Amino acid sequence: MRTPWRRTTCRGLLALWLAGVAPLASAAADLRINDVLLPGKSIGLLEQALTRIKFNTDKATLRQGLVENHLLARAVETELSQANRQDLDALVEAEAANLIEQVYGAKLQHDIVPFLREPQALSSARLREVLAPKTQGVVLNSLWLSETQQAAAAQVELISWQFPGQPRQRLDLLTLYQGTSVQGQVELQQGNLSFMAQLVREQAQRDYLWYQLGQQGFSAAEQQGVRQLVRDKLVRHKYLHQIGLYSDFHHETESLKQLARQVSDAQADAYYQRHLAEYRNVAQVQAAHIRLADQATADRVYAELQQGLDFTQAVQRYSLSADKQQPLPGDLGLIRHDDGQLDFLRKTALIQKADTVSQPMLIDGAFEILQVRSREDRQLPLSDPSVRYEVNQAVAREQLARQFEARLQALVAAAKVQG
Repeated sequence: MRTPWRRTTCRGLLALWLAGVAPLASAAADLRINDVLLPGKSIGLLEQALTRIKFNTDKATLRQGLVENHLLARAVETELSQANRQDLDALVEAEAANLIEQVYGAKLQHDIVPFLREPQALSSARLREVLAPKTQGVVLNSLWLSETQQAAAAQVELISWQFPGQPRQRLDLLTLYQGTSVQGQVELQQGNLSFMAQLVREQAQRDYLWYQLGQQGFSAAEQQGVRQLVRDKLVRHKYLHQIGLYSDFHHETESLKQLARQVSDAQADAYYQRHLAEYRNVAQVQAAHIRLADQATADRVYAELQQGLDFTQAVQRYSLSADKQQPLPGDLGLIRHDDGQLDFLRKTALIQKADTVSQPMLIDGAFEILQVRSREDRQLPLSDPSVRYEVNQAVAREQLARQFEARLQALVAAAKVQG
């Protein structure tokens, strides 16, 4: 599965891309995908931002990723759930502003105060009154505003600003509310004036960044191109999350659940046999310990062990536990995973690798150093319900990945791409 902005490690490409800010932005070629033109200068800005965060890739691979992002975004954006669409515009504006900041930040002015005009007073009570969620009837989403609320919020002017040679921009409550994240909308509904003031500053600052980007030679179309690149990437990410192709293994979606329920015994067994090592668990360990009174002593003993002191000798010399007098000094016996009476020390031994010595750990008021002398693992059977569940999930994800890749390749094959 490809990542939204695809990575390939290629030496020497950074030197080919950039010697400074403006030259690369103007040198990048336009990219036309079917009827949409992505300006070269917009792509150049992205290239520079990726370079500055050590995101190494070559131009051809990056552009192929941008083509895939755009084609997929146009095909699936309408398929996104309301929850995934709700904060999309706000995320686009925030990430696009971050790109500008990464590339031009050192060259831009950040003091927005001289351009602010006509700040309007607004009480917390009035803020809650306008944005309060509905309390009657069926409420599918408490953050949605009714038409009456939208009209009222649009009439609440918060502030305006004007940059040299530009018309005055006015910010109303509806624009602020609709342009922020879900969490931001919750804060506004609760009447959080300090949070609202922060959002207002961020909105004005973003507009100032865009204004200054225009002063750097970016046309309105090229600025919109930056937003489009960001939007395409975010739509792809949200879509992958929605269908279940996501980094969190425990993230489930309806499509993933449906495919998992349909996994046959033969499919599950084939996957299980290919990944036997992933389904092993500790059966038992043999371990010994050294009990010490304080951190300083424990650190000193651990250092001696690291320098070659025999563990048994260390037990006999330093341990405060009575088991130092046993035939096997400090021995904790055979520790089995299915023993329901294990204390924390022995549970810790079960997750430690064989032939290793732990760092000092504070357990029950003393400092303990553990040595696991041997470890035996057991193969978890496919018949184990938890194993079968994980296998079914994994097979379903593989199937989803193949379906996604097939859809993406079909979109690419049918597209007309230039540049």
